[in-house]
Amino acid sequence: MLDSGELHPHVANLPAVPGYYEVWLINPNTMEMFSIGVLGTGSEVLLPLPPNVDLGKYSVVDVSAERFDNDTAHSGDSLLRGSLTG
Repeated sequence: MLDSGELHPHVANLPAVPGYYEVWLINPNTMEMFSIGVLGTGSEVLLPLPPNVDLGKYSVVDVSAERFDNDTAHSGDSLLRGSLTG
């Protein structure tokens, strides 16, 4: 997490997928989640967070493998998860 209100995930060794990587925030108590953006082909990205997101509740970051299928829901294929750090 950056002071600018952006998430700056660093990932390594993700497996090749036929689609793309999407980054999600998850509330670990309710498992409610929402997408904050696409990782792309690199190992890091800057993703702006909504100004009203409660990072005390949405404290888990998830990177999923997604297909180009016009389905905006999480694929269920999580490649990695971690906790937010400042």
